[in-house]
Amino acid sequence: MARKHLLGLLALTAWANSAISADQAPTSGNYQVQFPDVSKIQDQPFEVQVPKGLPLLTPNAVVPASNPLTAGKIELGKQLYFDPRVSANGTVSCATCHNPEKGWADGQKLTIGIGGAVNGRNSPTVLNSVYSKNLFWDGRAASLEAQSQGPPQAATEMGKQTHEQIIDRLNTIPGYKAQFAKVFGTDVTLDGFAKAIASFERTALSGNSAYDKYATGDFKALNESAKRGMILFGLRLDQEDEFQPENVTLKKANCTSCHLGTNFSDDQFHNLGVGADKEGKLADLGRWVAEAIGAKNTASIGAFKTPTVRDVTRTAPYMHDGSEATLEAVVEYYNKGGIANPYLSKDIKPLNLTDQEKKDLVEFMKALDGEVIPVALPKLPAGPDGVSPDPRAALEVPTPPKAASLKSNPHALIKGE
Repeated sequence: MARKHLLGLLALTAWANSAISADQAPTSGNYQVQFPDVSKIQDQPFEVQVPKGLPLLTPNAVVPASNPLTAGKIELGKQLYFDPRVSANGTVSCATCHNPEKGWADGQKLTIGIGGAVNGRNSPTVLNSVYSKNLFWDGRAASLEAQSQGPPQAATEMGKQTHEQIIDRLNTIPGYKAQFAKVFGTDVTLDGFAKAIASFERTALSGNSAYDKYATGDFKALNESAKRGMILFGLRLDQEDEFQPENVTLKKANCTSCHLGTNFSDDQFHNLGVGADKEGKLADLGRWVAEAIGAKNTASIGAFKTPTVRDVTRTAPYMHDGSEATLEAVVEYYNKGGIANPYLSKDIKPLNLTDQEKKDLVEFMKALDGEVIPVALPKLPAGPDGVSPDPRAALEVPTPPKAASLKSNPHALIKGE
């Protein structure tokens, strides 16, 4: 199997780096990528209706030129996203840990994968991930296409299996073979698999929140507490808003040092001291582990990606280790200045917020919840046995074995969230 895999990679590399004719291109025997038969493709471009407050999904700038959005591709990606047959034993799907009904996360402190395996990090939301340049808490994937390939072959997430085994299994499902032919002009391939799931995930959007309505002129969309919290967060009220409190300090909570822009995230990595013990020893080294040899930066030690604050009430618990159960607890954590350690971000300092300021800050963050967009579960194609699995069954988070420890070694979980 290893020799076959190596030969496939060598053949693919040769095809990608030399001028060869179509009859020499990757054939149906390659599970990673195949030369498309364009005569089979029956698909149409699709324009996503973006909620108020979010940038358009423009080609090249937001959506990669290599994977334009199409109706068939999004529907195919939705099926694969909810299909438990992507996992090694047919019990979990992408939606198990990233459930639209739970803010596109799972509501658990730490991600629980196949067979109840407990991972070392909290499940990040998929919402608005189309705008992210770095995926996973440590940013090790540079695109949704790259991100989608990790969990399916992670032993503690969707099972110990190879990409080739996954693609071979999906190729036995007639419905998928037919859809891949219409969308990509190929059999089921890893390339198409990644592109389809990424395309569906790009439609997971949160916008048109109370804040977005305020920002477009509806000053009554925010109550006075949320408006004070908005100032503390680091944003100015509209000058035409009659409510202009004089005793509120702009950016006192210092949130916009990291949570900025339309998605309220700088897409960068920061050490907040989360997970550090009393001696400042970190339980998880974060971004530093994901950085390439020769490019490691001490500033990345214990640093994690800034999550979006949009839909934040629906994605509890918080922090990369799920250590804070509520928004109030998060505010208290920041207010005390995090936990001291040698690599703590320079922006993390005691805030000295009053009780009322803490309440106002939480009230503003609640105003960032967007309109809930229902996601109808897809009908999955029947397998070789003629049976179509129920995608809802895989939405139940597996129960960890009684002996399972929450003290997993996150440094070993490079394939975790």
